[in-house]
Amino acid sequence: MIDYNFVVMARGEHEERVRKIEEELLARQNAVVRPGRMDRMLYGLGEWLEKSGARLKTQHATVRTAHTYQGGHAG
Repeated sequence: MIDYNFVVMARGEHEERVRKIEEELLARQNAVVRPGRMDRMLYGLGEWLEKSGARLKTQHATVRTAHTYQGGHAG
């Protein structure tokens, strides 16, 4: 004979564990994670590098001119 009380108790314990894990996961998802000082500093540095790089690219872009051919030579 199978002891059904054992099965019912095990099922209840399992459901309780699953419920606790789901609550922990939900709490982690809802937690507001504020970036630390180092994260903000690195983000600001990255923004500055991107802006500086874009500015340098535009300053030193090669000037393209249309090539014309006269007498077999590019002019």
